[in-house]
Amino acid sequence: MAALTIWKDGEPSSLEVDPGTLLSDALIAAGAAPDMPCGGNGKCGKCRVRARGALSPQDGAERALLGGAGGMRLACFARVLGDAEVWCGDGGVEALSWAEMPSVSPDGSGYGIAADVGTTTVAVRLYDLATGAALAEALEGNRQAPFGADVITRIGRAESGDAAALTASVRGQLAQMAQKCMAQAGVASISRAVVTGNTTMLHFYEGLDASGIARAPFTPASRFGCESRAPLLGAPVWLPPCVGAYIGADTVCAILASGMTERPELSLLADIGTNGEVALRRGERLLCCSTAAGPAFEGAGLSMGMRAARGALTGVSVPPEGGVRISVLGGGDAAGICGSGAIDAARVMRALGVMDESGRIDPDYAGPGEILELDGQPAWRVPGTEVCVTQKDVRQIQLAKSAVCAGIRTLLLTADCAAEDVKTFDVAGGFGRFMDARSAARIGLFPEALLPAVRVVGNGALAGASMALLSRACARRAEEIRDTAEELELSGSAAFMDFYVDGMFFGEDE
Repeated sequence: MAALTIWKDGEPSSLEVDPGTLLSDALIAAGAAPDMPCGGNGKCGKCRVRARGALSPQDGAERALLGGAGGMRLACFARVLGDAEVWCGDGGVEALSWAEMPSVSPDGSGYGIAADVGTTTVAVRLYDLATGAALAEALEGNRQAPFGADVITRIGRAESGDAAALTASVRGQLAQMAQKCMAQAGVASISRAVVTGNTTMLHFYEGLDASGIARAPFTPASRFGCESRAPLLGAPVWLPPCVGAYIGADTVCAILASGMTERPELSLLADIGTNGEVALRRGERLLCCSTAAGPAFEGAGLSMGMRAARGALTGVSVPPEGGVRISVLGGGDAAGICGSGAIDAARVMRALGVMDESGRIDPDYAGPGEILELDGQPAWRVPGTEVCVTQKDVRQIQLAKSAVCAGIRTLLLTADCAAEDVKTFDVAGGFGRFMDARSAARIGLFPEALLPAVRVVGNGALAGASMALLSRACARRAEEIRDTAEELELSGSAAFMDFYVDGMFFGEDE
């Protein structure tokens, strides 16, 4: 056996592994895995750790992904051959999971947990079920991240033998986060819980086969709206209903929390993340669709991308006096860039002439910042930082924003209405919290005509789960939303494809 010493948050721990074990597998077993957006397939180069000792030598593919970063290894390439040490970052999410939530009349007693299992982030809240008071909250990155950045990659890992590990990961994480909340509030036990998430996350929580979600005709094993077989710390768990394979319980909960089904006017909701779910309410009709935006808005698909944690570049702008102004979460130097920062950066790059309307970076640009060459492609270094936005990053942003905007425009067309007619446009999700709506509209994430209607609502999925936890009437309303919603399939829509191609451009410079 080989002794692996793992340093995390300044504290060492020891693990015995068989010689030849992948460093990534050892770190997963120790609960200290780095982000692996590609699921450990050696494609993204994000699982960088500082390591030394008896490790397998680097091969050409690992060296190319590391780009000459000294002292670093990729966990999905390096194998532990003998005694070794590895240093891991905490990877913590520091942005609180704020959510705008309508008033609810509680109808319970004791204490309960509401949880939103997002593909990237997991949020948990502890409530007094009698008063409706939120007593504590915990927020972490989804510990399934080592299995892939998106649901399709994780389903593939489940089919390859990791299904039990994915289920154990989400159940264990929720139990630990709930215990953390209870310890903060001095609560000894809970009597009820509501766990929401996209359809895939709920399949993993329930231990169901999710393979039907990944391939046509995209049939989930369950649409939930039921009590779970897996209690949380001894308490029964209710899983809110899903509309379909890609319109999950998180979207249903966000619709519930938005109140759009209670308003007579034309209302639109977009939950912008790895999957961009969009819902449109016109009269009695509720249309929904899901677009494969990819991980760019979660930071995972970008060369220097990260979640909205301390050190993330969350905002980039051009002030009236000129130059470039930046915002870094928590202050200090920027360690990377999150989705909202990437949206701002794209707008600024277009405004300064760093790139043209097709998204091509001008190698001869000579304004604020500088043009570098990274991995054989041009990149713009954001002034005042070491953060770079590469040509590949621009293409990832381009694909993501085009998909979301095309989904919105397709729903509007299907409902026979115009963007100017929308009275309320709720933007939900962690991405929306830091998003500059003007930047998002300017680069084409949504039609500019929607700007006057924008309302940032935060984590709508958590808010809806909280409502269902506190009020059984709200839980019944969630089921009504599932029963009345129409899921619009975009894969065969000619209109969607036309809107998608049209949305690839970044528009005129400012």
